[in-house]
Amino acid sequence: MKKKKSLESWLKELEVNHSKKIDLGLERVAAVFRNLDLGKIAPVVISVAGTNGKGSTVSMISAIGQKAGYKVGEFTSPHILKYNERIKINSLAVADELIVSAFELIEQNLNGISLSYFEYSTLAAAIIFKQEGVDIAVLEVGLGGRLDSTNVIDSDCAVITTISIDHTDWLGSTIELIAYEKAGIMRKNKPAVYGDKNCPDSITQHAKKCGVDLILTENAKITQPFKLNIEGDCQQKNAKTAVVALKALNKELYISDKDIKEGLLAIKLSGRLELISINPSIIIDVSHNEQAAGELSQWLRTNPIEGKTIAVFAVLSDKNAANWFECFKDTIDIWCVSEVDNSRAMPVTDLITQLANSASLITSFASVKHAMTKAKIMASYKDRIIIFGSFYTVSDALDSLKYSQ
Repeated sequence: MKKKKSLESWLKELEVNHSKKIDLGLERVAAVFRNLDLGKIAPVVISVAGTNGKGSTVSMISAIGQKAGYKVGEFTSPHILKYNERIKINSLAVADELIVSAFELIEQNLNGISLSYFEYSTLAAAIIFKQEGVDIAVLEVGLGGRLDSTNVIDSDCAVITTISIDHTDWLGSTIELIAYEKAGIMRKNKPAVYGDKNCPDSITQHAKKCGVDLILTENAKITQPFKLNIEGDCQQKNAKTAVVALKALNKELYISDKDIKEGLLAIKLSGRLELISINPSIIIDVSHNEQAAGELSQWLRTNPIEGKTIAVFAVLSDKNAANWFECFKDTIDIWCVSEVDNSRAMPVTDLITQLANSASLITSFASVKHAMTKAKIMASYKDRIIIFGSFYTVSDALDSLKYSQ
């Protein structure tokens, strides 16, 4: 009898089996989705695309839905520490066994088709949500929207949180081109929500073309501010977007004001201005592009401390970080820079060169672990350490903290 593969073994294989890590296009994954005969994976499906705020908005929708008594599935990416974080039911990561069984079912229905790591993940989430009978499935779109694997699943409401310049190699170099790709998640005669100011023309035009009821969050008459258990001004915007999306589904869901209030106070979300230690304060944030960096810098500015702010920072080379270093000129005192263990990592030498005009003090290290160790040595109890630049940076830092405690 063939020995059952562990989740770890599966993931190692999926990382190398497909020829491309990022392989946009729906033909292959749609064929396997049809082979699996999943149909509608949940009574209500909400897809969430955007440059920033996707994960937060997904968590908020889920938390509110749970308070209203619904069983909610969340699919997000990437994970911080453990793959299982990508597939949750009622905010709890699903067990290895469920994921492995889903992977096995996908393998049995490939019929010679090769799928990427992310495509396997998307289909696994769909299988698990269907099998476990969730009432609401909330899907975070990976890259873009139109050609992202999550787009094989029809949604009842499409959410686009924000649009900013990111992933230009795949999505285009202008706001309008990127917005067009995100707009691809809309479905005919279904509501769509745009969560930021100045909605791009390509979104409004696509909505008209598809007969979509496009709702602009900034125009929605909803009382703010919300009471949240997560930091950051941008989270108010994300909360309003989540609430508008749920209200757009008032024929399918009953959500009370009490559910909204209690849900937003019960959000479980890691890596968003998350305080993980005190004296000195250690904060992790998954900011990894220009828009998110601006939000982080603004938070640091409006939350001054008596001591110094020390950054533990590593970034991917395709993130145009040189464009956003300047915003930290008056908020970060010391930079401890390094590289993450990823083929797309920006080399430390490039990082130092790009930071030179914006930073007063830079120290470099071979790894995030070494940078984290030095930052803790340098910091007094009055200081704070902010860890950001990518999900990989946060993951590596948390790993190092786990083993040093």
